[in-house]
Amino acid sequence: MRLINRKKPATVVRELSADEAESVRRFCGAGKKTEAHDAAVIEAILAEMRDGREVQHWLECDCRGTEIKGSHQPRLTARAREQGPVHFVRLNGYGPHACELQSFRTDPDMDDEEDEAPEPGKHRPLHPVMDTLDYLDDEHEPRGISTRSGGRRGAGGAATGRRLPKLGRILYTMLNDAGINAVTPGTPGRSADGLSWWDRVNAFAKTEEMSDSLSLSDVLFTEPWTGLAGKMTEIDALPWPAGKKRSALMLFVADEIADGTAIKHTRYNPARVEPKQPLRIGGRDQRHTHPPYWVLAVIDRGRDGTARVREAFAQHAFSKDEPVPLDSHYERRTLVQLLKAIEWVRKRGVTVTLTKPLFDNEVTLETGETAYCRADFELEFHGVTQGAAEALRHRIVIESMGSDSESYLLQKAGTHEIMRRRGPLLEHVVRDDDEQDERDDAFCKRVYGRILRLAGVPR
Repeated sequence: MRLINRKKPATVVRELSADEAESVRRFCGAGKKTEAHDAAVIEAILAEMRDGREVQHWLECDCRGTEIKGSHQPRLTARAREQGPVHFVRLNGYGPHACELQSFRTDPDMDDEEDEAPEPGKHRPLHPVMDTLDYLDDEHEPRGISTRSGGRRGAGGAATGRRLPKLGRILYTMLNDAGINAVTPGTPGRSADGLSWWDRVNAFAKTEEMSDSLSLSDVLFTEPWTGLAGKMTEIDALPWPAGKKRSALMLFVADEIADGTAIKHTRYNPARVEPKQPLRIGGRDQRHTHPPYWVLAVIDRGRDGTARVREAFAQHAFSKDEPVPLDSHYERRTLVQLLKAIEWVRKRGVTVTLTKPLFDNEVTLETGETAYCRADFELEFHGVTQGAAEALRHRIVIESMGSDSESYLLQKAGTHEIMRRRGPLLEHVVRDDDEQDERDDAFCKRVYGRILRLAGVPR
């Protein structure tokens, strides 16, 4: 196998070592068993193939002989979806693989027969975990193996074509049910009832029953400096649901992620959470360069009985004090402008609820068909009338546009058409260049003006 220049395919960048090639085949060959180091090897190769948002190199497989008339060596590209890590995708038109990659997967945790993204809006919708007891692994479930926990996400929202790991879906459910993905204007970092973010999480956990004698608050803790051995001793003493493994869940906002370790700074020594399995992260920042991050980790005992952090999943957070979950640093920039706009209109008598959707919404198309979508943000507010009962409820859909590539814009065109069934859509173009401040200002004014117009407030 070798890396070739995407724009000049005849130019060989470098040959992969035999060990690297075997890692690729194990990792991407459906039904193949991976080895412990394969994920790190794949991550390094994928990072080498991309320069930021753009693909620079293709991976050319060596499994077909050039003597086959009219054939080309199969090639893989490094695709970045709106959520989930960069992953290999087979390029069409270069002949089938004659090796383990003939039966292909993008993720060893999720053997999936669908290589291509589904038609916009026709993906399997992503829904919350409905039963809190399902936060715990079954006894017969292999440790650390993700189950099929969510559908492909197309029509906008994050990770089009990418399944969310089970632990990621649990994290999304917790943040959604605790209301962490919603912002109340005028109360930075707090809810309308004055509770801090952590108070909201803990209050939510106390109301979530996992069984008659066990609540989520018995299992969930939010201080990463807590001793693991002591925590598992507490877990061992609890009445436990039959058929479920004993484990604890750790939820916190990490100040940084480095070398697979989530780090929380304290006034003393930093608390370090290092899972045995590679730390997985949602969103586009696979290099962990835009902290902070939400982290949900599973604590259990290894085969030798020692308490450990088995696995962890991370997700962007807006800030340490206001950790609204996000999919990218592009969305972080968009959220800054949205918070400005909703604070402005609050002074004009319009209260806006800002939500970061974490799950798919169902819409009905003009054809009568059902489709699914998930926008980056949604703003909801009532019109300003003399009688509150008569006030109309309005919704504005917001999308961060982080690329100007043709494929990205084509994909967005289809998904945005579906999103407009939920309300008027405004785009925020984010390029991180010298003109970004000007674009930010123009976007903020558009949002401000649209809210006032829909709410019926004279300008």
